[in-house]
Amino acid sequence: MFSFIVKKKLHQARLSELTTPHGTIPGPFFQFVATQGAIRGQVMSEDMEALGADIMLANTYHLHLRPGEDRVAAAGGLHGFMHWDKPMTTDSGGYQVFSLGDHVKVDADGVTFRSPLDGSTHRFTPENVIEIEAKLGPDIIMPLDVCTPFSASKEEVEKAIELSTQWAKRCKQKQEELQSPQALYGIVQGGLYPDLREKAAKLLRDIGFFGYSIGGELQEKGEKEIKKIVGSTVLHLPEDAPRYLMGYGKPEDIVEAVRLGVDQFDCVLPIRNARHGQIFSDLNVEELTRCLTEPDYIIDPKKLYTLIDITKAQFADDQAPIGPVNAVMQKPYTRSYVHHLMRAEAPSGMRLAVLTNIAFYVGLMKEIRGVIEKEGV
Repeated sequence: MFSFIVKKKLHQARLSELTTPHGTIPGPFFQFVATQGAIRGQVMSEDMEALGADIMLANTYHLHLRPGEDRVAAAGGLHGFMHWDKPMTTDSGGYQVFSLGDHVKVDADGVTFRSPLDGSTHRFTPENVIEIEAKLGPDIIMPLDVCTPFSASKEEVEKAIELSTQWAKRCKQKQEELQSPQALYGIVQGGLYPDLREKAAKLLRDIGFFGYSIGGELQEKGEKEIKKIVGSTVLHLPEDAPRYLMGYGKPEDIVEAVRLGVDQFDCVLPIRNARHGQIFSDLNVEELTRCLTEPDYIIDPKKLYTLIDITKAQFADDQAPIGPVNAVMQKPYTRSYVHHLMRAEAPSGMRLAVLTNIAFYVGLMKEIRGVIEKEGV
């Protein structure tokens, strides 16, 4: 039902295939974030399919609070609820829970928190998170873990790893008990400490998971710090399992992580930025090829792609198309037109911007796979 194979390697970059009950995903791949069961910006599942997206990611925390996992289950799980027939992932919601700060109480058994929607009290344990995810019905699921801020001391991070490891064991035991047809990943935490990342990775390997995620607020750190942490973590993950870098999504960062051996990504960035007028375009395939074939080559985002703020006045008279015509955007809508729509706060402007960024990211991952396919062994 689930399988993962590495077909080719280009240095450390991997061309892979991840097979799920809802289809096979070529890797490296990007998961578009449908936090509450939808892509923001008036984008529907049929749009995602037409654009070539292979997988989406929803959030257990948000769906538990609204509309509730039982309502989703009654619709046939997320696939039926969203009318999406391709693979789905859910995050456990641990990151969102721990971001609530003073509204969270953690103990050895789980975490208690208040809903920001209505103030009601909720309880997450390793077991009931797996039960919630089973009802939501995605293909790939994450365990409940302890997310520490980067301001945490090394001692605090180490204690969090110990608790997360206990929770990971309990999550796996509950999933085996339920016999749910889902692939459970382990999440490697450890902050900015390579030795703790190594410790966490080895502890999770001993438990055994289908895949392994690299967690933490890495996007808040500098490029060198991120490269050090991701690179040192990947060294301790199994070769025959998918590696998932969570919440990490600038094009240049994806390319860097692919060079380090990461297979799977997600981030709100392409959708969120589009809603505020930031458009990705003009991927330089020649530059991308050099980045992947020369592992020490310094990635320059300005050479790799173009990023524009379509709301700026300089685009008011720009008659260049916002992006290539595709299966959803079948007309060459101009930068001038989208600029006008965004300034007028017309929903169609946001939709066109979001669709453009989705198409760019689908194309980025396709080109990455193409380079590894052509140049790898």
